[in-house]
Amino acid sequence: MLSVKKLYKSFGSNHVLKNLSIDFPLGKIIMIIGNNGSGKSTLLNCLSQTTEIDRGSINKNGFKTFFLSDKDNVIGNLTIQENIKIITSLYNTDFNNDIFNKYVNQLNLNEQLDKQLKNLSRGNLQKNKMLMALCTNWNYLLLDEPFSNLDDDSINTQKHLINKLKSANRTVIFSTHNHHLFKEIADEIYLIQSGSMQNAI
Repeated sequence: MLSVKKLYKSFGSNHVLKNLSIDFPLGKIIMIIGNNGSGKSTLLNCLSQTTEIDRGSINKNGFKTFFLSDKDNVIGNLTIQENIKIITSLYNTDFNNDIFNKYVNQLNLNEQLDKQLKNLSRGNLQKNKMLMALCTNWNYLLLDEPFSNLDDDSINTQKHLINKLKSANRTVIFSTHNHHLFKEIADEIYLIQSGSMQNAI
């Protein structure tokens, strides 16, 4: 279980997270909601340990996290496959060409394979991030605004794939500000407000 205890994080005088404690069990899809600037992205950055916390503790208990931020998360002069081969090697995952091709088809990325990532549209870069998650081994997948820049069909595909990613030893934690569109796939919904988190179901 991924466990957060008495977490504090500030940026200057802005106290973003204050005395936040929560346990994230395996086998769940967890949605984190809140207004812009409420701390959704900061929490995900803290969970992935890409941002240093001020006080408190985050215990992964030996489980692997994989964080995809709201940035592109790519090496721009590489192709989709070249980038994913690097990512999978960094996360001690063998690249599986069959899995790669399966999800390239599902995400409708076939026509993008020969392009450098810096030349992809915002929507296709978002799909590429999902492909990275599908090709990599992890226990906790942390997604910051995974539905942004997608059309309706791509949003539905993304929702379907996130639902499939959940398993007995896998949890998906994602942030969004359009929670009414995605609440049907969430097992648990948490609201970040004034630095604290509460169950929103």
